Amino acid sequence: MRILVTGGAGFFGGYTIVALERAGHECHAYDIAPPSPEIVSVAPSLAARLVIGEIGDYQRLLSTCRDLKIDAIVHAAGLVGYERSLENPRAFYETNVMGFVNVCEAARELDLKKVVLISSNAVYHKGSGDKLAETDLPFSTSRSIPAAHYGTSKMACEAIGLVYAEFHGLDFLALRVTAIYGFGMRNPVHIKPMVENAVLGKPTRFETGGPMKRDYTHVLDCASAVVAAVERPPQQIGAERIINVAAGKVTTCAELAEIVREVVPGADIFVGDTLTPMEAENLKMRAPMDITLARRELGWAPRWSIEEGIRQYAEQFRNYANPRY
Repeated sequence: MRILVTGGAGFFGGYTIVALERAGHECHAYDIAPPSPEIVSVAPSLAARLVIGEIGDYQRLLSTCRDLKIDAIVHAAGLVGYERSLENPRAFYETNVMGFVNVCEAARELDLKKVVLISSNAVYHKGSGDKLAETDLPFSTSRSIPAAHYGTSKMACEAIGLVYAEFHGLDFLALRVTAIYGFGMRNPVHIKPMVENAVLGKPTRFETGGPMKRDYTHVLDCASAVVAAVERPPQQIGAERIINVAAGKVTTCAELAEIVREVVPGADIFVGDTLTPMEAENLKMRAPMDITLARRELGWAPRWSIEEGIRQYAEQFRNYANPRY
């Protein structure tokens, strides 16, 4: 298939394009800026396949899909972050929600085969059990989603995709990803400074955050899940369309520091054992994600343990930062 990856010049987008191309698909990126040098090293062909455009520019998106004869869209573009969403709520809804509406409208108008939305664990409330499952209620009548406007914008996108699937026949699928890490990552989620500073021989200091836990998922695992989602046969109304993609195991920031110290001997890392009020609020949605549905519906399972993933990240960053090492 000919696939357009929105946000394709970013961290996750770059790896996704590489994975899709290796699976035999023709890929193009749609993004507001060119890729970073790190992502160029991961996806050398990306720059030649990049269309510069804003996700809010519907006519630009539509003409791109038409001119490139796109068959499917992987939608990874958008604003990310709990704190950032509190600072500028309107931007998050305009970019994330209306941006996805533009994607669905382009797919409807051009009769595209599939749309895969990159959603997030940020849509979850606390959950109903030990793990976050897709069947947990997506909406509370008394409390907001812990991830504020970011999580709410993602929840809205999922609902919009389901409507397009049921009333317009769009083959829609949402992948709820979480704490994606690896070489070239932008959002630090504690792991980036720990690994990269350790490799460079620099100290890392976090005054708080030790108990903060995340279901860290290697970017290569997430990219392989996108391939499985794109290649999933068309589904009928009533089929499962929202699927967790994660390692299925949480690691605290303090545990993460220990792993980095083992992988990079001499790593100088300090993590405080308390949480800020904002971290404590965010912790509410930090349970392991149930990946039973991904195994059943996509035939997908994570391959990278957190220890192996950190080791691979450190080696890749070391080779990039010092090619002669």
